[in-house]
Amino acid sequence: MNHIRCLIAFFMCFVVIQAYAALPANEVPMYGNINKTEEMKKADAALIAEVKKAGYTQESGAKVAVQKGWAYHDKGDLGGAMRRFNQAWILDPENGDVYHGFAIIVHQRDKAISEAEKYFRMALSKSRVSVNAYVDYGRFLWLQNRYDESLTQLTKAIKISPKAYNACSNISFVYYKKGDFVQACKWAKDAKTNNDQLEPRLPGRDVSPGRC
Repeated sequence: MNHIRCLIAFFMCFVVIQAYAALPANEVPMYGNINKTEEMKKADAALIAEVKKAGYTQESGAKVAVQKGWAYHDKGDLGGAMRRFNQAWILDPENGDVYHGFAIIVHQRDKAISEAEKYFRMALSKSRVSVNAYVDYGRFLWLQNRYDESLTQLTKAIKISPKAYNACSNISFVYYKKGDFVQACKWAKDAKTNNDQLEPRLPGRDVSPGRC
């Protein structure tokens, strides 16, 4: 069994490496941890200098880069998003939202499940990270049919921020998948109150008395 698991892990790693091989370094998380050339190091230093010249600290500049990364993501430009997350990583590697961005891109673009989870865990290991990272990690976990683990992360999101966007809707859907329709409807109602986006397959989507 361990031999099979090792083979699967090796295959998945090979797939990720092959996917990354076709991409420029600045569209791979943390530039693929390559040994940077002198030219690349100068470019990093120039970025930091430019950010400081504009009146930002490295930490505040990283926040701006992360915001730009999500803006590119929302437009469907995943390469552009990764470039901004990498800039944020250069500026502030302790910003957990950077790794959250990495996780989302490698999951959506590269279909790299183990890589995405690695970056989610890195994100949540940082003291400075948005509650959205917990919500997205929870959603990622239920997509892998890991429902109890998903509820753990989504519950953490609620504890951090009771109004965390889409935390209630994801909890509702997890209970629906687990067959607990009473809890599914309860959380669907909370999601509607919070203006969350409900999953389309949820029976309590309209939260009507006849359904919940």
